[in-house]
Amino acid sequence: MIYPIFKKILFIFLFLTASLAYGNFDNSNRIEILVNENIITKYDITQRLKINAILNRLEINENNYNILLNAVIDDLIVEKLKIKKIKEYSISFDKDEFDQHEYRFISSMSHNKENLKQLFLNNEINYNYLREFVEIDLQWQKLIYGLYLRVSSVTDQEISNLISKNPDLSREAASDLLLQKQLDLKSIKLINDLRDEATIEYK
Repeated sequence: MIYPIFKKILFIFLFLTASLAYGNFDNSNRIEILVNENIITKYDITQRLKINAILNRLEINENNYNILLNAVIDDLIVEKLKIKKIKEYSISFDKDEFDQHEYRFISSMSHNKENLKQLFLNNEINYNYLREFVEIDLQWQKLIYGLYLRVSSVTDQEISNLISKNPDLSREAASDLLLQKQLDLKSIKLINDLRDEATIEYK
């Protein structure tokens, strides 16, 4: 089992402490942020805070609480920006695509889906929040590939340089890594552009 019983108790204690700091955090639908008129509530923030803590096996304490909270808020703002662009291009996916993406994501965090669902249930986390996160991640990935894959390329010299630093890499793997790095940079630039154009209001 990934998490012993005491982890559940620890998480509940930590999240109750966080809730007190924010004044009945878990039960509040108070609007905290508007992103182009799309709302982010206190409930959204606390759900994501819990999810991140469990996925990354983090202990929330007085020293890291504000840092983690600010990171969560920034992630939620970026997601609202992504959703706007995803809708603009009508990016869709089928069940198989989602199931594979969800499996890869959960496995990359060294979790098991059923155990994760039980942890969420024990800590009063709505699994649909994670599902929505995975959906947006999949759609954004498809959007970036659709926009930039055909206009991205790597040179033989770049591949050779990377292999010289990582001899175990095949040329195909090195090419894929370099291409993914380019796409990641394109993604960051697009997000920054969307942020510059957005109206973000903190309540």
